[in-house]
Amino acid sequence: MPLPLCSRPHWAALAALFTVVAAVPAAAQPVTTLTVHTDEPIGELRPIWNYFGYDEALTTLTPEGQHLLGELRALAAPAPIHVRVHHLLTSGDGTLALKWSSTNAYTEDAAGNPVYDWTIMDQIMDELTRYNTEPFVQAGFMPRDLSSQPEPYTPELTQRGLPKDMVSGGAFYPPKDYQKWQDLIAAWVQHSVDRYGRERVESWLWEPWNEPESPYFKGTMEEFFMLYDHFAAGVKSVLPQARVGGPHVTDPGWKNGDVFMEAFLEHCRSGLNAATGEIGAPLDFIAFHAKGTTRLDEQGRVEMNLRNQLKTIDTYARIIASFPEYKDLPVYIGESDPEGCAGCPATLDPERDYRRTSQFAAYSAAAFMRKQDLMAEHGVRLEGAVSWAFTFHDQPWFNGLRAFTTNEVALPVLNAFRLFAQLEGERVRVDNPDMLSTAQIIADSVRGRPDVGAVATTSGQVLLWNFHDIDTDDQSATVRLVWTGGTAPLYATAQRIDATHANAYTTWREMGEPQEPTPAQIAALHAASQLTSENLRLAADGSVTLTLAPQSVVLVEVP
Repeated sequence: MPLPLCSRPHWAALAALFTVVAAVPAAAQPVTTLTVHTDEPIGELRPIWNYFGYDEALTTLTPEGQHLLGELRALAAPAPIHVRVHHLLTSGDGTLALKWSSTNAYTEDAAGNPVYDWTIMDQIMDELTRYNTEPFVQAGFMPRDLSSQPEPYTPELTQRGLPKDMVSGGAFYPPKDYQKWQDLIAAWVQHSVDRYGRERVESWLWEPWNEPESPYFKGTMEEFFMLYDHFAAGVKSVLPQARVGGPHVTDPGWKNGDVFMEAFLEHCRSGLNAATGEIGAPLDFIAFHAKGTTRLDEQGRVEMNLRNQLKTIDTYARIIASFPEYKDLPVYIGESDPEGCAGCPATLDPERDYRRTSQFAAYSAAAFMRKQDLMAEHGVRLEGAVSWAFTFHDQPWFNGLRAFTTNEVALPVLNAFRLFAQLEGERVRVDNPDMLSTAQIIADSVRGRPDVGAVATTSGQVLLWNFHDIDTDDQSATVRLVWTGGTAPLYATAQRIDATHANAYTTWREMGEPQEPTPAQIAALHAASQLTSENLRLAADGSVTLTLAPQSVVLVEVP
């Protein structure tokens, strides 16, 4: 594990020439030289990865959910984690299912008067406001008694596979009365202030709905603008300094999210506000979603598509930058993932099998380290990117839902975030001929040679990854890292994620894939899921041998 920053030597005092060289296998492998310029900081390494989300708000209260929240809080400290969930306003009896939760916060009496019940909401929000946690508050979905089309309200619910229509029913319609909607939001904000304090609630992000251009919203664009105006008015009537934003549209190519985004920003700038009658609407942050895609190739291998996710980010950054009034606002990728269906298990949909393997970890490293830079190219500031991946309650072992844990055992992707959390200090420049440019990936994804990437910090750390869209076992890489500026180190360490390191899925398969593992097997899975640190042997010139396995992430440190 890394030493605290204050106990590390300054990076400029490190190796004048420190080289990390992969062991060259029998069939001589090309060597890539990476030069780390320790005396050339290039800016902050913003922890945009400390954002997490999930469909089922009630997962927050399950043992698996509380266990993972504890893990994530510990990783992020002292910075907070930010958590975005669906279904905080949905009506129901508290049933938890795939893609479904409810709090029953709003009902109406026989005379049509609002009745607020915050019992379940308080339990969820209490967890999401514990130490080191900030809620990214989503007002959704529409309570039954406030829906313009309340029946049928609840879609088919299941714990083992998604229904045919996941977003059917009254929960996804506009309100029958926009003033009652506004009053509900104001009551919720006031209740939050009473429970958590004004200063705390002012720090939260408040947003209405999810993907309003998609089947999640059964209204028109104009009806969403009305929904937003009344939502913002409700929040601001209680807390004028509270931050409101949106619209959380998804991929431009799916439901014309780009058209919706432009229209939304124009509405906030110059449209007639349905709540106030004035021109424009409050906008304190902007949010959108960005997803990749997956499929099985002709040989039955998982084929990811980093191109699609980065292209979406690029598209929305251009749109935001075209509005001078808004280009300096903080931007959040409200869902930022390799593809679009968190609740679709790989056991039923094999193209999502990347979730169980180190391919998810390698994709995450390759994607996260580019998002901030890509937005910055357009003069837009990315504050956070929400991984719509959490955990699921009462599910089979390793069934391939998009998650960080399975029955509280860490999956390889969680270990990538454990490595992200260890990065400290500013970034320094790295010359790397085998790291694909973002423009190359937006054009062709990662279909030819693998993306062998690196990010280095002023704290003596280099995060390396070896990612390829196609899950193969013949894409190992030999790299040569050269540090310039300073004196030679005494030793170096490495933490690895690949098929045989920090990977409980490999161990589970070796066990015969038990669905009722014994206590000893569960202990072995936990042990196999942990990151370990190895000492790297230094040569006389300060070099060390290191191999990047296919679909791997490695953190090299000089203490």
